Amino acid sequence: PLTYTTPKPMLPIANRPFLEHQVAHLRAHGIDRIVLACGYRPDAIQAHFGAELEYVVEPEPLGTGGAIAYAARALTETFVVANGDVLTDLDLSALVRFHRDRDARMTLALHPVDDPSRYGVVVTAADGAVTAFVEKPPPGTAPSSTINAGTYVVEPDVLGLIPEGRAVSVEYEVFPLLVGAGLY
Repeated sequence: PLTYTTPKPMLPIANRPFLEHQVAHLRAHGIDRIVLACGYRPDAIQAHFGAELEYVVEPEPLGTGGAIAYAARALTETFVVANGDVLTDLDLSALVRFHRDRDARMTLALHPVDDPSRYGVVVTAADGAVTAFVEKPPPGTAPSSTINAGTYVVEPDVLGLIPEGRAVSVEYEVFPLLVGAGLY
C-alpha cells in the first residue's frame, strides 16, 4: 500500500528516501553522472532530486535488460548499473578495479546466502569468471551459495546484446550470452 502513491525508491529509510542513500553511495565511489531509468511515478523522483540526476522514462515496462539499454544507449564508457531496490555497503570502487583488472565485458556483484535454494545461484571459476547460472536449486544441491546482488559494471558493447523495442530480462537473456565471453 505504501507504493500506491509513492514510487518504491522514494520510500523512507532512516528518514530519507531510499534513493538518497543509493545516490550517496554511488557518489562516495566517484560516480559523477547518474542516469535513472524511471517507470512508475517518475514525477515524484524528479521533484525531489531535480537536476542532480538524469531521467529516462520508459515508454512501457522494458524489463531489467531493456531498462538498462534504454537508459544507457548513449554511453560510450564503462558504466555501473545498480538495481533501484538495493541498499548496500558494497565496495563499488573495488568492483570496478576487479572488472578492469580482468578486462571484463560485464562484472556482477555477488552475495553469499545461507539458503541458495530460494534464488538463482551464480557459479564462478577460481578467477571469478562466471561459468553457470542455476535457478532455484533444490535444498542441499546448489553448486554455489552466491547470488546476484543487483550491481553490475558494464562495457558499452554489451548493450548490443539487448534487443530494442521489447521487454528483455538481463538475468535470463543477456547474462547467459556472456558466460565464457567476459562475464565475471
